[in-house]
Amino acid sequence: MIPLFLDKTTNPPAPQEAGWYVLSGSRILDGGPFTSEQEALLWVDSRQPDPDAGGQSPF
Repeated sequence: MIPLFLDKTTNPPAPQEAGWYVLSGSRILDGGPFTSEQEALLWVDSRQPDPDAGGQSPF
């Protein structure tokens, strides 16, 4: 997932107003527009699994 600034002239265009959106591949994820790249990064971080939460090891 990466934050990217989109407006009506970008490819893909902003789905709403110009601002920062989060893309996963070529798909625009829910959330946004964000007012800054930092705000978009915080949104991404809040959706990542917590590696210290425990649970089954992937190894």
